Order: sequence, then C-alpha cells, then structure tokens
Amino acid sequence: MLTAQCHTDDGGWVDVKDLAEISDYRTESGNVVWGEANVADLTEQQIGLIAEEFGLDPLAVEDSQESNHRLKLEPYETHLLVVIQQLDEREGQLEAKPIYLFVGANYVLALHHDAHRLLEGAKSRWKGPNRRFEHGPADLLYVLLDTLVDDYQVTAERLEQEVEELEESALAHPTNTGDLDRRLYRLKQQLSRLRRYAMPGSRVLDQYVQNHSVGFATADETKMFREVHDNLMRVNEQIHNVDDLANAILDLRRADQTAGQNEVTKKLTGWAAIIAVPTLVSGIYGMNFQLVPASGQVFGFFFALTIMLGAALTLYVLFKTKGWI
Repeated sequence: MLTAQCHTDDGGWVDVKDLAEISDYRTESGNVVWGEANVADLTEQQIGLIAEEFGLDPLAVEDSQESNHRLKLEPYETHLLVVIQQLDEREGQLEAKPIYLFVGANYVLALHHDAHRLLEGAKSRWKGPNRRFEHGPADLLYVLLDTLVDDYQVTAERLEQEVEELEESALAHPTNTGDLDRRLYRLKQQLSRLRRYAMPGSRVLDQYVQNHSVGFATADETKMFREVHDNLMRVNEQIHNVDDLANAILDLRRADQTAGQNEVTKKLTGWAAIIAVPTLVSGIYGMNFQLVPASGQVFGFFFALTIMLGAALTLYVLFKTKGWI
C-alpha cells in the first residue's frame, strides 16, 4: 500500500489520504510530495496507478520489482531514478534490500523491498521542526543518501573494530585457529558485500556532482551532495583499510601454519634419523656373515648395542642443539 505526504510552505507535512489526488498536490507550486511503498505489498493495478499519478516511465516502475540492482543513477525524460541498497546483518551476513527512488521536479517516490529502517531514519531527519526545503526534492534525496552513507559508515566501523580484535587474537593466540579462521572469513564476506554496494555509490555520486545537468539538480544543489560524496569516499577508504588488515591476518595465519608444518617435518626427520642408525646396525649384525666384528662372541651383543645407543644419543644431542626435536 502506498502512503504519501505533501510538504507545503505554510502547513508543513500533510497526509495525502486519497492517492488519486497525488497528481494535484505535485502540480501545485511550492509543494514537495513524498511517497513510499513496499513493492511486495503492491498489486499490478496499484503499480499502474502509482506510475500514472507520478507520471513515471512504466519501464522504470517495472524495474523496481527486481531486487538485484546495484546502486545506480539513471535519468529519464521526466524524472531521475536512483537505486540504493539498505544493508542488514542477518545470520552473520549482510543482506541487501534495494530502494528505488524516483525523483521528479517536486516529488520523491520510494519503492522498496522491506527497507523500512533506512527510510524511517531519513524521515525522522527531514520532519524536524521548522525544516524547510529550499531545493525541493533535492533536499529529500540529499537526506536519503546521507542517511545511507551514515549507515554504511556504521557497518564499516563495526568491521574495522572486529578486524582489530581478530588481529590481537591472532598475535596473542597463534594456535587458536578454528574460531579465528571462521570469524575472519565471515568478516571478509561481509566486507565484500559492503564493498559491492559502497564503491559503485561513489561513482554514482561523482557523476551527480560533476555533471549537474543529470536529472533536475542545479549547480547550487550539487554542492549539498559533495559532502555525501566525500563521506562515501572515506567509507571506501575504511573498507580498503579493513581489507588490507584482514589480508595481513590471513598472511600471518598462513605463515604460522607453514612454520608449524616445518616444525613437524623437522621433528619427524630428526626422529627418523635417530631410529635409522640403530636399525642399520642391527640389520648388519643380523646378516649371516663371520666378518662382522665380535660376531659369535658374548660381548658382541653389548658391542652392537653400545654402537646403536651411542649413535642414537649423538644424533639426539645434535638435533636437540639445533632445535629440530
């Protein structure tokens, strides 16, 4: 179900009870209309009515029913389409919930996929007392994008704190591999999802800032979005820093594992050499030849045993000194 409100210069926000009156509200000078709807709750007839009342391109409205679009900015003849993504943590992963923003000369329409949290946060900011919209719908779009970037920054800071904790754990407990590796790979997955939506956003905002002829923004209005663009660039820098630190931890883990395997190999080699010498001596004395020293005599057994023990002890001391065992 679509809900709509209209902001007037003299009366603040007014609920639009009859959706058929939206076209009347948005054609009146000085008004700014805000509308929102969850796509899952709309029927085809309601979608057609929304497109008609807001004067939207039918193909653009049809695209809003898909949930796999990344952040993008696409100008149409009568409006601008901006796709943003709300990211929610669910079962250790970041789940994307798209919001399709249709920005016209005096309206903003949001068709979303259960992305209530981000929209409520934005509305709480622009519905403050004495809030005026000197730039019309550009002010609403600015607040929405700024709220989105702030949300991304909170996620980036959480991942940054988590990767620092993982680094401390990796240095303090190098043998605790199982839980550390699972947490690290889960962080890498979340970071990849955040990067997937944050990095294209900087290019979209750069396009909006550098070319104010896109959509309905004027040169003065694009100045509002420079701050959002700069904040998003800082988020991208945080993502790169977290990714670099996570990769450094992975390299440290691989180095520890390689060093551990080398230690095991050295120990096995050392003990194999210690066992090999007595085996060789006993094998020689086990042959049926009379040329073996002290063969057939009583002290021959003790002579062979002394050679085996002496050689084994010598190798043990040698390997122990070198740290192989």
